Amino acid sequence: MQSHLSEESLWANALAARLRLIQADFADDEPATRRGFLVEEIERALKGQVPEKRKAMLRGLEEHFPAWQESSAPPVRQTQPPAPETPDALLARAVQVLPGLTPEQRAAFIEELRKGGFVPAPRSGGAPIELSEDLLKRLGLKPVDALDAERAGRTLAMLLDMTLAIDQFAWTMWRELAPKSMFKREGDLGRQCGSYLSGSNEVSTTQLAQSVERARKLIASLTGAVARAATTYARDRARLFDPASIEGDARAEKRALESLESACWRKYVQLCREYGADAVIEKGIKEAVAKAAENLIAGRASG
Repeated sequence: MQSHLSEESLWANALAARLRLIQADFADDEPATRRGFLVEEIERALKGQVPEKRKAMLRGLEEHFPAWQESSAPPVRQTQPPAPETPDALLARAVQVLPGLTPEQRAAFIEELRKGGFVPAPRSGGAPIELSEDLLKRLGLKPVDALDAERAGRTLAMLLDMTLAIDQFAWTMWRELAPKSMFKREGDLGRQCGSYLSGSNEVSTTQLAQSVERARKLIASLTGAVARAATTYARDRARLFDPASIEGDARAEKRALESLESACWRKYVQLCREYGADAVIEKGIKEAVAKAAENLIAGRASG
């Protein structure tokens, strides 16, 4: 709607809107304090611009605040008041301003829209739910989208139930696969979540994040270890029962007057007795999975 405006004019429009928001937010403060906030915002917006471009931008900004350059000039009586801005123009200005707002200013902006009935209010009380930009993208949401607090609580309950079940299963499996591993569970994730959600000071955000990251690393490593372990175990088993390898060992171990075929069959039976039992195969698979998971946890290449 404003594609015909120059870059300086677009910049001035967006900055003017932010300055008006600052004036409204600090209307009850001292003029000197309010002036300081305005100056800081202008300096921040001009940072990195060359002098010639700064002059052009400031001239565009002066058009929005004519009183700044007419403080010593006699007032000019207008013959008629300026025409009010159309809804389309106001919406275009809002769309331009929103990306440049701080999280606090954005929250205040959304709250004003909510008061006017343009944004639905959350169904339950409490602090607003804040999500990172990356998580919002993964959820297909925009920063201006309001979250339903009641449904957020239900979603949290379902995800916690699933996460804690997987966490318990993963650590139980890990104790069975690698009982001597140095990578161990450092705390009960369920109890930590409970303390944190209830507002207790016993568990900090950093502590909870570390426990979640530890569980995530274990679950991811166990999942990734399956493919690695399968490849390693299959390669070792194929090498063990390779006909050429069996024949080579049989030639070295062949008895007097024994045919090569009999010696090969005897060697094969020996290998099956030593490595073909169910318990031996199960142990080999578990050891392969544990080793592959340890390598993934430590960030090592499979070996």
